[in-house]
Amino acid sequence: MFFDYLRLAVINLTHRKLRSILTMIGIFIGIAAVVALISLGQGLQNAITAQFQQLGTNKIIIMSSAGSITSPVAGSIVAHPLTKHDLDVVRRTRGVDNAGGVLVKSGEVKSKDEGKNTFIYGYPLDESKKLFEENIGLSLKEGRKIKAGDRYGVLVGRYIADGFFKHKVRVGESIEILGKSFEIVGIMNSQGNRMDDSAIYLNIETVRELFNDPEIISMIIVQVQLGSKPSEVAERIEKKMRTDRNLEKGQEDFAVQTTEQLLSSFNTIFSIVQALIIGIAAISLLVGGIGIMNTMYTSVLERTKEIGIMKAIGARNRDILFIFLIESGLLGLVGGAIGAGIGVGIGMAVSYGAEKALGSSLLVAAFPPELIIGALAFSFLIGTLSGVLPARQAAKLRPVEALRYE
Repeated sequence: MFFDYLRLAVINLTHRKLRSILTMIGIFIGIAAVVALISLGQGLQNAITAQFQQLGTNKIIIMSSAGSITSPVAGSIVAHPLTKHDLDVVRRTRGVDNAGGVLVKSGEVKSKDEGKNTFIYGYPLDESKKLFEENIGLSLKEGRKIKAGDRYGVLVGRYIADGFFKHKVRVGESIEILGKSFEIVGIMNSQGNRMDDSAIYLNIETVRELFNDPEIISMIIVQVQLGSKPSEVAERIEKKMRTDRNLEKGQEDFAVQTTEQLLSSFNTIFSIVQALIIGIAAISLLVGGIGIMNTMYTSVLERTKEIGIMKAIGARNRDILFIFLIESGLLGLVGGAIGAGIGVGIGMAVSYGAEKALGSSLLVAAFPPELIIGALAFSFLIGTLSGVLPARQAAKLRPVEALRYE
């Protein structure tokens, strides 16, 4: 019986192809937007989560209030930046196993008379060196890592080597940073984003010398002792730094966060953004639903005599109801399927474009099955609900009145 209803619904929709296509436009635009934007957001969220997992849950990141994990350089130019003294305070805190400071600057880098500005990372070469290397997921494509004696040796990101200048640079060649010559001792594998792949890494003391910043630190990375809770250690660090800086609670000009707290903050932001995306797309779906309702009302009027004939030869009210509900549900489902396909295509195109234009593998669209299934189910539900009132109107028509209708 259901397949008979389905066959009749398909026949009726294909008889009015242009109207059916125009009716579905609102649905597939909304579904395409939802699928494309959520897939890109989910892909970015997955990439960031993987990076935090790589860093580990026993780490704490400390920055000035102006800095951020994506732009620590801002933390070096505020009124109260972090300093070597702050690093000493952190190292003396109970529960801290190791701590190291990183200095991030921006300056001109030249190769063969071609100069460009980029980020310059100065990191320690003492026992805390491993913390920074874990933080950025350092792995080498060529050459070696920086050693304690390398005051004028540098690591360069993958993009610096292969695309930053008009020519490629290789291990053993020289580049100039703020007018001083440095030897490239290693080339890193891609970090997955253009900013890190365009960076240069060298001894923190050399960066201090280049920029005349003997005390400043952009970010402090802390490793928590085995058996200690990172959240408790973070609270101790915050309290100790607040006391050292003569600040009251709530007046902190620095931020102390565990990797779990940072990840939670990112996830909260993503959830809010996705909710806004769904809300905006819902407007398009609402318009699409109204379009389906209008189409179904028109269809009821056009087929009034047909409904009367069907009832005269034995069709029940529920038969008429199901036929019209299936028609409206199909309009929503087919529109949703087209929209999901378009959304997948847009997501993949944006991912490809981002990788080519920005050199970033962070924006890789993710298409979990529940996203596609949910989009199709929701579009079918919108279509079905939009057809309820027209279908009830059709089912309530009296055969005698319907047969008289012209």
